[in-house]
Amino acid sequence: MQRHLPVEPLPARRSRHTLPRTKRRAVTGAVNILYLLFWVSLAAIAYFGMNALTAPKVASVAALNHGAREIVIPRSRNGHYFVEGAINGQAVTFMVDTGASTVAIDVPTARNARLPKGYPTTFTTASGEAPGETVPHQRVTVGGLQFDDATVAVIEGAGEISLLGQNILRHLDVTQSGDQMILREKIR
Repeated sequence: MQRHLPVEPLPARRSRHTLPRTKRRAVTGAVNILYLLFWVSLAAIAYFGMNALTAPKVASVAALNHGAREIVIPRSRNGHYFVEGAINGQAVTFMVDTGASTVAIDVPTARNARLPKGYPTTFTTASGEAPGETVPHQRVTVGGLQFDDATVAVIEGAGEISLLGQNILRHLDVTQSGDQMILREKIR
């Protein structure tokens, strides 16, 4: 003969899988949001960290004993040398380009510097020929040194990097040693 035990309900145990469907979705959604925030934060930290590491190093200016000034430019991670300057008072970061014959800027930089209309010119660049304008008699400042009668090439599609060319560099003694370039004011 079989004995029947009284049937009592088992105690209710709840796990994540036995939660009502709406609560389960809420918990899963919250966890997904936390994962998303973690990865977005990690990506932002990586972006700003790499941006700081790869940002161009810009020059410092020093006065020499004999009254001349020199600009010491550390080499940037990309191998180029950058110096702060201005065109007609408009701040510009120049990349020193000993192969450029003149100061070269893009159209938006020319607009910001309020350059007058120049005469049409076709420039030969590393990327081929490019249309633009030659604007003479402009004031270019480089690291505190001012050049009042400089020619500026405004090249369409030149990109955001402004070039410091030979029309300015010929007035300076340019030396490169190790990981720095020195632009020294010539004594006249």
